[in-house]
Amino acid sequence: MTDTWLGCIGEAVIGIYIHGSIALNCFVEGVSDIDLLIISSERMSREQRLLISQYIIEIDQKPAHLEMSAIWINDLQPWKYPTPCQYHYSDSWTEHYKELINCNKKESFIVDEDFCDADIACHVHLTNQSGICIYGRPIKEVFPTIPEKDFWHSISNEVGEYNFHAYNPRYFSSNILNLGRILSYKKEKKILSKYECGLWALDYVPEKYRYLIENAIKEWYFGEKGLAYSEEDLHEIKQILINEIRD
Repeated sequence: MTDTWLGCIGEAVIGIYIHGSIALNCFVEGVSDIDLLIISSERMSREQRLLISQYIIEIDQKPAHLEMSAIWINDLQPWKYPTPCQYHYSDSWTEHYKELINCNKKESFIVDEDFCDADIACHVHLTNQSGICIYGRPIKEVFPTIPEKDFWHSISNEVGEYNFHAYNPRYFSSNILNLGRILSYKKEKKILSKYECGLWALDYVPEKYRYLIENAIKEWYFGEKGLAYSEEDLHEIKQILINEIRD
């Protein structure tokens, strides 16, 4: 990954940093994503964004799904919220990038312009808490402290539209755990791994709904299939957690 970014934008790479499940020591091979932040000293051109996409598509899922965001240092220092993002990749964008690379699609905001991304506040906060520098300047020299109000807004601002079935179906059990993760941060003031927040939620939610958390843990971390989830119970536990988050 380091060679890929250095090959595309060269000395403009200030640093490459891992956050997410690897940083929280809960990476599950074949399930978890590798989450990265890339900080650059220069803005990326459209051509560079397409070139890096071409290389990333070739190495994605070998061995894990990749998710990454690249930020221009001047948009990070001084801190801006929501933070402009100049490049983003995840598997949900793979086909979109392929269309752009093959000229089947001519224009797209994902390569034509920077876009504000509230999730960056969460990524930077986690990087400050538990991140790993794999290339470049140390974390403490690059990343500012994120104001609590910005971080909380980043993780909770769209909670009213939260959907357990959002994104690829493989994220279903992860989405269940992540909603509890938001509430666990509110109560504990620390970003927990999905596994840790699952255990935390088991002691917090009413007994009727504990099987949902247990099944999500079994499915996400141990690969169990065919587990039962009542849609009625899912709706009810979602509303309980959302109400607690908003309270």
